[in-house]
Amino acid sequence: MIRSNKQLAVARQKLEKVEDALRQASTEVDHQVWSNLAKDLRCEIDDYLAVRSGQTVTFQISSLDDIGEALVKARIACGLTQKQLADRLGVSEQMVQKDESRGYESASIARLADVAEALGYQLAGNLQPDGPKTQFTVVNAPTVTYGRPSLYGAAETRVIRNSVDVHDIQETR
Repeated sequence: MIRSNKQLAVARQKLEKVEDALRQASTEVDHQVWSNLAKDLRCEIDDYLAVRSGQTVTFQISSLDDIGEALVKARIACGLTQKQLADRLGVSEQMVQKDESRGYESASIARLADVAEALGYQLAGNLQPDGPKTQFTVVNAPTVTYGRPSLYGAAETRVIRNSVDVHDIQETR
């Protein structure tokens, strides 16, 4: 991921060298390798330019691993340097550099929220277990069927009658 204009310049230089190598590729395998590398570099450059220009301002987070990259992109979209973000947070520029280079891996949830707030962004999403999901199905109000697939394939199903208000149940997906 490109995080600065300096890294953008380096990526563009690499792309030029890769495109030269692509033009000189003598075998189909070499051509394919250089072509894939050029495509990856172009995607990174285009992604950075879209974020920097403000074309992309919403960043999808599908797992905790995505939060760090989304926060870096949010900083870029805001047009802030790492120093400016550090000033907003009341920390050193080195702390922001360290956090970003590690993808905010060791940052606490509170710190992630502080960074998002300093950037004017909101972290939004769902926290769900990775394993089998409990599913709720409205059968015939106020009867509700719920179950969790067992580890051995057969689903356990229980029926609750007249003891659960259907409006109090949120379906998990």
